[in-house]
Amino acid sequence: MAKSKKLIGGLSERSLLILAAFQKLGSIEAIMDAIPGITAKDLEQCLRESKKALHFIDGIRAQKPKAGKTSRQAGGFQLKIVLEGSKPPIWRRVIVPADLTLDELHWVIQVAMGWENAHLHEFTIDGTPFGGTAPDETELEEMDCEDETCFQLSEVLREKLKFYYLYDFGDSWEHTITVEKIIPARAGRPETLCTAGKRRCPLEDSGGMHGYYEMLKAIADKKHPAHAEWYRARNIAPEAFDIQAVNSALARMKL
Repeated sequence: MAKSKKLIGGLSERSLLILAAFQKLGSIEAIMDAIPGITAKDLEQCLRESKKALHFIDGIRAQKPKAGKTSRQAGGFQLKIVLEGSKPPIWRRVIVPADLTLDELHWVIQVAMGWENAHLHEFTIDGTPFGGTAPDETELEEMDCEDETCFQLSEVLREKLKFYYLYDFGDSWEHTITVEKIIPARAGRPETLCTAGKRRCPLEDSGGMHGYYEMLKAIADKKHPAHAEWYRARNIAPEAFDIQAVNSALARMKL
């Protein structure tokens, strides 16, 4: 299949066709019957591009006007990371130096949240996507994004900005990150540190937030049809969060 041309907001012609069909037909099954050659992979790509388009619109709105102080002279940032769809919220608050790259921030998020860096990821800041390489070191060929290793936080962040971090394009663990505070350069370069947080992150490959909560129900209910499938995760403690372990791991990274 030829590569579909990207239109405004990152939506391809094929994704626009799928969205138009969904609006008219109202079901995935009807779309696959109506459009020849549509596959599950096409539908997943449409979902990813739709999320990018929404962030693109958010970015345009955020630039009219840009809120908060500029950060060229920042020494660091205080960020709050919230896993979208988690109820009650799964979140972390971190302090990071302004000279970290987005690639290094990716590692801070992975450690602070408790992920395993087993999947692709992408930042979206002011509507612009930023990515790196896959966990197996292969290049990202289809992500159509800026190289996250080339941008320091001081170049792309500002006070009160909200931006996004997507981890695992299958389960779609989407995080909203808020720049709560700029740490002035005169205070010196801050240590990378997690200062607060609540609840452990979901298990990898548990099917997104809905799948994770269904997994917890299955573990707790011996009569649940998926109880045996998830029994191996019976010792999971959803409310647990070890901030000392997180900060020990961040210290070993020497960012």
